[in-house]
Amino acid sequence: MRKTDKKLERDIVRELTVVCEAAKHRCSGFEWLTHTVDYTRFPESLRVTLVFNETVNEKTMLAEFKSLIPKVQFALEPMVGGELPAAQIEARREHSIN
Repeated sequence: MRKTDKKLERDIVRELTVVCEAAKHRCSGFEWLTHTVDYTRFPESLRVTLVFNETVNEKTMLAEFKSLIPKVQFALEPMVGGELPAAQIEARREHSIN
């Protein structure tokens, strides 16, 4: 990873952490988020995954997800150089293993 990639990764993590911490307190069922990226294909390869717990119903999860998309986009805009397409942001459920 190049020096510029490391700096970009730090910036992305910092901004997504702010979004994550705020969402934990404001969004019903929200648990955490993560991202993947291939810096040789940035920003097209950037994917953000928002994880919700398994107890939240589908309607609530989708409503919360839709409310978080613009927050993620705004947070990443300086790094991406524009708005991250909503198609690069996804929601998933966290399933506990019994």
